[in-house]
Amino acid sequence: MKVQPRPGNHTWPRFLVFARDRTPRLECILREMSALTQDLRYALRTFLGNPGSTAVAITVLSLGIGANAAIFSVTNAILIRSLPYKDAEHLVFLWENKLSKGMRQEKLSPVEFTEFQKASLALDQMGAIRSQSSVLTEGELPERIETAAVSPSVFEMLGMEPALGRSFASDEAQPEKNHVAILSAGLWQRRFGSDPNILGKRLSLNGGLFTIVGVAASRFRLPGIQSELWIPYTPDPTDLLPSNRGQRVLNVVAHLKPGTSLDQAQSEMRIIADRVAREYPDMNAGFSAELVPLREQLSSGIRSTLWMLMAAVAGVLLIACVNVAHLLLARAGAREKEIAVRTALGANPGRLVRQLLTESVLLGVIAGAIGLLLAYWGTWILARLVPAALPQADEIPMDWRVLGFTLAVSIITGVAFGLAPALASSRANLNLVLRSGGRGGTGARTRTRVRDVLLVCEVAISAALLIGAGLLIHSLVRLQEVNPGFRADHVLTMQLSLPQARYAGLKVGLFYDRLLGRVAQLPGVQAAGVCRFLPLGGSDASLNFQIEGQPRLNDADQPRAKYRTASGGYFVALGIPLVRGRLFDSRDNQQTPKIVIINETAAQRYWPNDNPIGKRILSGVDQDQWSTIIGVVGDVKHSGLDADTNPETYYHYLQIPPEVMNFAESTMALVIRTNADPVAMTSAVREDLRTLDSSQPVFNIHAMQDLVNSSVSQPRFRAFLVGAFAGLALVMATLGLYGVVAYSVTQRTTELGIRVALGARPGGILKLVLFRVAGLAAIGLGIGVAVSLAGSRIVSRFLFGVSAADPITLVGTCLIILLVAVTASLIPALRAAKVDPAIALRAE
Repeated sequence: MKVQPRPGNHTWPRFLVFARDRTPRLECILREMSALTQDLRYALRTFLGNPGSTAVAITVLSLGIGANAAIFSVTNAILIRSLPYKDAEHLVFLWENKLSKGMRQEKLSPVEFTEFQKASLALDQMGAIRSQSSVLTEGELPERIETAAVSPSVFEMLGMEPALGRSFASDEAQPEKNHVAILSAGLWQRRFGSDPNILGKRLSLNGGLFTIVGVAASRFRLPGIQSELWIPYTPDPTDLLPSNRGQRVLNVVAHLKPGTSLDQAQSEMRIIADRVAREYPDMNAGFSAELVPLREQLSSGIRSTLWMLMAAVAGVLLIACVNVAHLLLARAGAREKEIAVRTALGANPGRLVRQLLTESVLLGVIAGAIGLLLAYWGTWILARLVPAALPQADEIPMDWRVLGFTLAVSIITGVAFGLAPALASSRANLNLVLRSGGRGGTGARTRTRVRDVLLVCEVAISAALLIGAGLLIHSLVRLQEVNPGFRADHVLTMQLSLPQARYAGLKVGLFYDRLLGRVAQLPGVQAAGVCRFLPLGGSDASLNFQIEGQPRLNDADQPRAKYRTASGGYFVALGIPLVRGRLFDSRDNQQTPKIVIINETAAQRYWPNDNPIGKRILSGVDQDQWSTIIGVVGDVKHSGLDADTNPETYYHYLQIPPEVMNFAESTMALVIRTNADPVAMTSAVREDLRTLDSSQPVFNIHAMQDLVNSSVSQPRFRAFLVGAFAGLALVMATLGLYGVVAYSVTQRTTELGIRVALGARPGGILKLVLFRVAGLAAIGLGIGVAVSLAGSRIVSRFLFGVSAADPITLVGTCLIILLVAVTASLIPALRAAKVDPAIALRAE
């Protein structure tokens, strides 16, 4: 039996007929669903009837939504998604600060770690991590890898579940049981071919043998520390001596005790630090302790950048919405008579608004689906273009959060760009519309006002984005103009790490001396040298020192300088200028009196009114012998082109005491200046090294210019993305302005024809159109500049050498926006100036 619909205009969908008589509430729901189905069908027919405008709207919206989804996926991976560690919200890093000396987030020494571990009640677990470079000689070729010695409790805190084998046992931190190792999944696959029988095998690491007891899961990484192999951390007995309190080499991870807040634990750490400072004022006076949550620590370098990019892509999406709103307003003008007829036949204005909003939301959802695909590709490209600027760039998934965000943005976008046209259409004067045949009336005037407001908003958003991009690009240019204090052209750098088992004490210096002698004889080599810390290389160290003839201060208040060891050829190879005195040369060796070179900042700070040449200092490098200052060299931007220059001391690499050489100086950077392509020298240097020691690998092989370029990767990343988004916004705004002016000219054809018929000249018509657009653009510019200045405090943290109110950028942006506005309006304005009054009036 065929089921008949109830009386009225309502028709039930076939799949819902069975439930029509259930309950009034269900009937209401089914009626609304049926109405929604009708609206969707009508919207699809409307889209198919206007394929050109629909394609333009979907393209513009998909670009805006895709940009938002791409940046949100990165933000989600770094700032929102759960970290891959057990109870990650209660994991913290422990650091020491001495702000009076500019020391922030300093590592702990082994003796300090022990003190905090014993005294803390707010932290139920605490583990140490000591990162280091090691030489793996398993197999045919030696390889340098990043390793870390970790307390067994670290893996327990992090919830490390090995893919093979087991984690470290608590007793394996003891000296006689600590020769075990756990491999990362990457090292296991790359070096050992994913050998399933790897457990129990032994490998040679820095000349020592270690038994492999586990392989970590593929996703596991030590937080914030690059490493491929882990061994148990066992402090040397000498590390725990009070005299070694300044040996700050440990990263410390801890877990908050259940029921303990971060503030409570922080207070306890400060109390412990204050007590230690009172007990050991020479080494710990002025130091405080700081706990940093794990997520905050891992995202500290990019958090602000991501929020800034989210704001930028939101601006792009707003401009896309404005453009589509312009398009829908134009379509609403064409449908004005249709809507008026439907209203005259009894259609509810609210029902008409819902119909129009359904069309816009459906448009947004379709664009969102395409935008999600664009976001996937965009994220993939970003991760490969700028991996150094994106931590966890290989772990950016399109998870449910990204899908939910994209769906929400699509719906909100549909409502945002569809609401104004829908309301403007529903409020049209019925009599005027029907009398005018759909041309003019209050609806047209309302739409004109709405278009003007949208045009002003479009210009304002474009101006704000363009100003931000201009400031970042200007800042990047200023940063790249900074003199690093050395010449990076034609310089090759590489690092070596000598195993202590074969190179102890003075043998380290002798090896590098022989290597420099061989490299200097290679064809094309102009100069060669070695140093402990390469500029812009990411590593550094500082030491206190005492100045001869001045009162002795406790260690916490002594002068402090960055510590370097180097050869004389290092300064020549990098082109670091000699300001006063002399460099290291062949006269200086282990038997000659100790000497040191300082930089200009050290000379000005500690000998402001005196010549430092011939003065003597006593430092932690060798506390038994005074070092005589023989030279002053130019300042070098060691930590970054945007960083302040610190006092620096350079010690001769052959005069380092054997115990210090064993501890820190086995890893050195080789610096070579050539007269040709520096990278082409790599094979020749490798051959010389193989002649000296065939088992010694080299690593971190770079042209020095590449290190300089990579040091500005974050500013370049910000400037590139914000500039790209601002450019996209400007293109969208240009097309939007052109469309608005062209449509406005079309709508005003009759008016313009009458003006011409009454004697208006073409030049006057041209000025009329252009001046109106320029006036609206000027209002938008004023708003955009005001918004930019209001957010100057946020933007200024990303700038170097440029004020957030930089007049060059502001004036340049204003000129670009005005030029774009006039250019976009010129073609429609010229068409308006050529209106034939007879044709215009006949059409009316």
